[in-house]
Amino acid sequence: MKLKQYVAFVLLIALTIGLMFVPIATFKDGTIDTMNAEIQKQTERLESEQAKYQRYVDQGKSQKELDKQQAKVDKQQAKVDELVAERDAALASQENSGIKYALLPGVIPADIQLDMKIINANNAVYPVDAVTDEAGNVKTAEFSSLYLVIYAAVALLVMTIVLALLGRGQLVSKFYTFASFTNLAAILLLAYAIMRVAAIPVKLPYANPTMNWWLAGVLIVMPIIALFINIKAVTNTKRTMIYVLCIFFSVLSILPFWIMIVNATRSSQAIQGGVSLIPSTFLGYNMTVLMRQNFNVLIGFKNSAIISFGSTLLNVYFSALTAYGLTVYRFRGSKLMYAIVLAIIMVPGQVTATGFYMFMYQLGWTDSYLPLIVPAIASASTVFFFKQYLEANFQVSLVEASRIDGAGEFFTFNRIILPIMVPAMATMAIMAVIGSWNNYLTPLMLLTSDNMKTLPMMVKELRGDIYRTEFGSIYLGLTLTALPLMIVYFCFSKYIIAGVAVGGVKE
Repeated sequence: MKLKQYVAFVLLIALTIGLMFVPIATFKDGTIDTMNAEIQKQTERLESEQAKYQRYVDQGKSQKELDKQQAKVDKQQAKVDELVAERDAALASQENSGIKYALLPGVIPADIQLDMKIINANNAVYPVDAVTDEAGNVKTAEFSSLYLVIYAAVALLVMTIVLALLGRGQLVSKFYTFASFTNLAAILLLAYAIMRVAAIPVKLPYANPTMNWWLAGVLIVMPIIALFINIKAVTNTKRTMIYVLCIFFSVLSILPFWIMIVNATRSSQAIQGGVSLIPSTFLGYNMTVLMRQNFNVLIGFKNSAIISFGSTLLNVYFSALTAYGLTVYRFRGSKLMYAIVLAIIMVPGQVTATGFYMFMYQLGWTDSYLPLIVPAIASASTVFFFKQYLEANFQVSLVEASRIDGAGEFFTFNRIILPIMVPAMATMAIMAVIGSWNNYLTPLMLLTSDNMKTLPMMVKELRGDIYRTEFGSIYLGLTLTALPLMIVYFCFSKYIIAGVAVGGVKE
């Protein structure tokens, strides 16, 4: 690491620690705001009484009634004047200064109390260490875990400086790699601590914290800049962080599917109790409940498979044929036709749903597989993708050579062009299968027979009675619905990678 980068890295981390002593939040005295709200309500009452008095005058009421109403107006006016005087006195005594709070030394002032009514009324999980009674209501709350997060962030930042000093400005050092990890962990803890402070619900006379978001942004941005300096300056640190980020995003993308599969093996009470990453033993029970709710897995698989794979075959083959024709054959109007294809992409499917249903009804294709399979031949987005792929990875000379050898047009397309398009076709096949398999609206419009319902339609009907909902069986149905898509992806994923590799090679 160069000397300038080395010094900048250490200084940024040190400044971050120093700025943690600067107040990041202010708990303002909420008395004035409360008084203003009360004055506004009292003023509205006064205006209502004045309007009533004016109606009495317009209706010609007796003087006795007018005097009685005037007394009410005077009473409301006196209350308004009294509240305004109290507010002015509070402003004059400068009781609205508030209490400032900094992350370090990290102690919430004893005058600050949480508003338990807000916490219990909203049933919200606020970031405090709450002590609840038997009914689940919050009685008291502390901030010990917040302090722990702040101290841990400071410790990590100090460790980052120590590791950087141990690196001694070397070009390659494991100390810089460890420093990058402690730096990243400190950034996450700092962000979490700031959000916790901002979410504190405060009881009067003090109001909820007013955050200094400029300081909060600087506290997060400075260590991020230091992290990028470290990653850019040291080669092994850059490579390690890339691996870590790739692993992190991979786990992040797989985690929802894993939780879905795990919930398929848990009971409804356990699912409502919280998230778990460990499978349970209720898979058989959930399957029994699923079968009891007329969820026929085999029929659902059959219907979804026929529709999805049938439409995908037509979609991929004929779209590839169309893209090939627009790429190889240069004729008058070809550009206009391609422009029409692009324009079709801009039209949402929901706009044409009603007309599509009426057309299928007139053809007598309702409650049939045909309207869900045959229209897939015309897929504008797939044609666009294939045409772009051919323009980047296809040479027209191959077609000319095939014609010289006496091959027909379809022979050339099926035996020469299709093997070149395998990566692109695999990619679009996955997209088409997923889109058709998860399609719920169109089958719902067209299919009415129980023996023709697809898996998404069956999962939608997995509702319990008004007293009980079996979430375990619902998650099991979702898992069975998503399982074929996972298999399709793993079977074709290598072709997607091959397509990216082919597109990145320059001949």
